[in-house]
Amino acid sequence: MFKWWLGVVLMIFIFTGVTAYLYTMDYASEKAMIEISKELTSNEGEINKLLEDPEIRKYIETGEVPKKKLPFKTKNEAVSFISDRYSIQELASIREKVSKGLNEKEKIAVYEKLLEKVTDEELMALKVVALNEVKKKNTNKKSP
Repeated sequence: MFKWWLGVVLMIFIFTGVTAYLYTMDYASEKAMIEISKELTSNEGEINKLLEDPEIRKYIETGEVPKKKLPFKTKNEAVSFISDRYSIQELASIREKVSKGLNEKEKIAVYEKLLEKVTDEELMALKVVALNEVKKKNTNKKSP
């Protein structure tokens, strides 16, 4: 009987731990996407550079999937990608640095750290997803 109760308690701890881990990863990834969106919207040159590509412009405006092969196209896929590439500690560290405010050298260091685990194609996909999310938020704000 004691072993049975011990097993039940152990299963509850495991379930709680896994649930907390998944929630934390989703939360941290969501925060990372928000930061990417903020950075992208504050950099008009980067937005214009992305919109120069007619396929990406069409995707942002109409939602039609581009012929270019992007590694992911939705916010959930991007969040999952970030969760896979970065640990909770890395995301928390970056978030802490960003929330305190960064000078130009620190911004470059954080950006380079992020680029260590991301290819150019994946970075472009992150930017496209972030730009698409910004467009959705702006559309939702305008509609009554």
